[in-house]
Amino acid sequence: MGDLAVKAGIHPLIAKIFQNRGIGDIDYIKKYLYPSLDELHDPFLLKDMDKAVDRIINAVNGGESIVIYGDYDVDGITATSILYHFLTRLKAKVEYYIPDRMDEGYGLSMSGMDRILEANASLIITVDCGITAVEEVKYIKSKNVDVIITDHHRCKEELPDALAVVNPTRPDCEYPFKGLAGVGVAYKLLDALCIKMGLGDLCREYLDLVAIGTVADIVPLVDENRIIAKFGIPVIENSGNLGLRVLMESCGLDNKPVTSYTIGFMLAPRINAAGRVGDARRAVELFNTRDREKALDLALELNDENRYRQDMEGDIFQQALSFIDSNIDLDREKVIVVAGEGWHAGVIGIVASRITERYYRPCILITNEEGMGKGSGRSIQGFNIFDALEHCEDLLEKYGGHELAAGLSLKIENVPEFRKRINAYADAVLTEYELTPKLKIDAVIGREDVNVETVEAIEALAPFGPGNPAPLFLYNNLKASDIRTVGEGKKHLKLKLWEDEFHIDAIGFNMGEAAGSFKCGDALDVVCTMEINTWNLVERVQLNIKDLRHEMYSTVENMYFYSLDQCLDTSSLCGRSGDVDLQAEWNDTISSREDLFKVLSEPKALGGKTALLVNSLAHVKTVVERLEGSGEDFKRICSIGYGDFSCKNSTPVNIIVNPDPRKIPFDRIDRVILYGDWVSENYLSCILKKAGCSKIFFYGESGRIRFKKDEIIPERSDLAAIYRYLKANYKNEIRVENLFALAGRIGDSYRIRMNYFKLKKGLGILEEVGIIKGEPFGRQGMTLKILNNGKAKVSLDSSRLFRGLQALKAQIKDK
Repeated sequence: MGDLAVKAGIHPLIAKIFQNRGIGDIDYIKKYLYPSLDELHDPFLLKDMDKAVDRIINAVNGGESIVIYGDYDVDGITATSILYHFLTRLKAKVEYYIPDRMDEGYGLSMSGMDRILEANASLIITVDCGITAVEEVKYIKSKNVDVIITDHHRCKEELPDALAVVNPTRPDCEYPFKGLAGVGVAYKLLDALCIKMGLGDLCREYLDLVAIGTVADIVPLVDENRIIAKFGIPVIENSGNLGLRVLMESCGLDNKPVTSYTIGFMLAPRINAAGRVGDARRAVELFNTRDREKALDLALELNDENRYRQDMEGDIFQQALSFIDSNIDLDREKVIVVAGEGWHAGVIGIVASRITERYYRPCILITNEEGMGKGSGRSIQGFNIFDALEHCEDLLEKYGGHELAAGLSLKIENVPEFRKRINAYADAVLTEYELTPKLKIDAVIGREDVNVETVEAIEALAPFGPGNPAPLFLYNNLKASDIRTVGEGKKHLKLKLWEDEFHIDAIGFNMGEAAGSFKCGDALDVVCTMEINTWNLVERVQLNIKDLRHEMYSTVENMYFYSLDQCLDTSSLCGRSGDVDLQAEWNDTISSREDLFKVLSEPKALGGKTALLVNSLAHVKTVVERLEGSGEDFKRICSIGYGDFSCKNSTPVNIIVNPDPRKIPFDRIDRVILYGDWVSENYLSCILKKAGCSKIFFYGESGRIRFKKDEIIPERSDLAAIYRYLKANYKNEIRVENLFALAGRIGDSYRIRMNYFKLKKGLGILEEVGIIKGEPFGRQGMTLKILNNGKAKVSLDSSRLFRGLQALKAQIKDK
């Protein structure tokens, strides 16, 4: 690591990030950190670029009427804007046409072609659309109008018979980079025209709009896109485009640094609003006007429409959530398909994105417009939504898009079959692994890494986005204090974190609900980015939290004790079954000299489905530690769950902690491996009977009945502590939302070992002897009522649960 930092001349943490991303080539790193516009590829490497350039030059010189056919999103608007402005500088006779999202939808349309014919155009140039417009191009060609297509979307098997089709993704195009946005392809056209016409670097004046369109279209910020964004974003800050400057002023961005976040969450939504809920032509007009008053009016219109779009988006989002909660079983349907009446077609794509983010499922929202459904879809890594639509194309009228986003139209009566068909396709290609949201950690950090100099060094990796995410860091075992919620609706989490004498502020946006899950003094593992927060001219580093959990082993303990309570009742905790001979009837053993995880990592050799059952907390921690340190390949074939969760997974190996024999479908499992110690002979016997002993394999000396008594047996002193804490801190009516947190507070107050399982059993004992009355509250809480003020004496021996736990304690070995 240090060697790479020295050779590349970079900060040690940056070197660690590169190495953890699999990058160690010094030349590549230097080019990545210090790119040059001269590294952009030759535009004439794009197939048909020469034909497109020659035809445009002839049209300009001949005074022909040219129409640019654009799209109504940010990518299409910026592509239209730069090509229109460039051609007007060449004194071309040029107009632009952007279809109405509601009336015409995406791409070339016959009605649009007819309007262009009325303008007597002899050349149409598409930007950010047209690659699937086979019939439309055929029609316009029959009217003796030439068509040049520039696009970046996925090609279908048949290309339009246009004069030129400029698209890096076409199969016969050898262009080195396939990931350009639509505005990126349009920029390459401008670059080629500049080369052919001897105009020098004139095209570089448009890098501000090219960067905005590139970032907004969520294309990978690598290769040419990185160069475009890297050099275009500084141009935005000092843009010569009057309309862009006014737009930035109207949303409070003047004289402020611009980042990919600024573009994606402040500029792009306002530009998009023009086409989503109004006329996208106004955004093109904004970027081409020289009249400041007109620019201000247009910018204010876009701001107003963005607010209107936000209100509309919120309504549709709530309607969609209601439908999902009532009508969709997320355990069975991997793709969320929701159709609604009267939803604005320009907004459903944003809502689909929010639903995908919320549930981590591909989502397609469809609005019904007089029997025709218009849909917009968003996806997750590992599920190509364009391919999925292609699988269902006989049900669709029209579709197009990318791997992660697509649009479609279909007859509304086809929606149920479409929902069924696309989910059948998802079942064949998606596993639980792909449906599990993941955070890829770039480096583990400590206090020595958290400083302003490090954050400034990290900025060399910007701009951040798809393909080049902002580095995520893991900071382990930080203590929490000053936990609170902030912002409108208290939706953000704010807290202070510390390690010894080192303290730092942290914020988690849209994580306000997590505040109740933690208490001051908790040890936390935090996944975060680092940023500089300036207050009163003082710069301090702040952690921007992306996820947090109780320190790993604390989390494991919580899940362990929760699932232990779920799967064990009094009868299974104590007593001996006698129905199964634990020493004689299992199938075989796996020698402890063999690496169990090496055996599990070869599921094809094992064949079928394997369940590894674990019941001891110490052995659960061993399993989790091995999983945390294993590679992605092993995680794809192996899943871990608590109780019965893992059996829903499609992975060949399922690790099940505290298996509930009543809920495990052993008929779908080919072999069961028991690992580690068990808390009860009766409980283990139940599992053996349910599984069938012929399926059982013991690993080494697994199956011994022993555990740490103070982990699960509440003693009289524990019960007294629970009662005293409730009396001291609550009135007679108590609502406890989180028993985990309550257990921690009781343990801290009386310096005893207390966990969810002991607390739950303790409350059960207190209820059986008449001291309290309890009812479940939510998933992890209880409502309690104190019935005995402590004056009336009670006998704990009158509690069946207390007697059973004490009997268990007398039978087992402590370890």
